[in-house]
Amino acid sequence: MNPEEKPNTFIIRTARKEDLKEIIELWIETIIFHAELDDDFTLDKDGAKNFELILTNALNDSTQVLLIATEQDEMIGFLYGYLKKYTGFFKKRTVAHISDVAVKEHYRRRGIGTALMERFENDFAMKNTSNELSLFVHIKNDAGVKFYKDLGYDITLLTMKKACYSKE
Repeated sequence: MNPEEKPNTFIIRTARKEDLKEIIELWIETIIFHAELDDDFTLDKDGAKNFELILTNALNDSTQVLLIATEQDEMIGFLYGYLKKYTGFFKKRTVAHISDVAVKEHYRRRGIGTALMERFENDFAMKNTSNELSLFVHIKNDAGVKFYKDLGYDITLLTMKKACYSKE
C-alpha cells in the first residue's frame, strides 16, 4: 500500500533538538523546489546552518513554534512559525506568521499539511491571542497558492521586483 492509500496514522507534535537534522533535510528539498521557481531562492552556502540556528532558538522561545508530523517514528513534515507584533505605524496587532511548512512528497495529499496548519492556528496563534495568520507563498507555486486558499487564506499583498544593475 502506498502512502496515499494509508489511513491517517500520523501525529503532530512539538519538535525536539534531535528532530532538527531531518527537518533541515526536508527544508533543503523545499528550497531546491523554490529555486526552480525563482533563482533568488537558491540556497546560500551558509543557508542550512543559519536555518538550523533559527530553529534551535525556536525550541526555547515561546514566541516561536516548530511542529513536526511523524508516522511510525519517521518525520514526514514540519511547520515553523512565529509571532510578529505590529505597533507604531499601522493598526496594533499580533500576527502569527508561518515561515515554512513542508511535507515529504510521497506523503502529500493525506491531510498532513492541513493538520500542521490547524495545530499552528489552534495551539499557537489562538493561545497567543493573535489577530491574524500570515504567510508568504511564491506566485508561481500553484499548488501552494491553492492549498492556502483552500484553508481560507486570501491574497492581500503582491510583492513586485525589478532587476537593478550597477553601471560600473
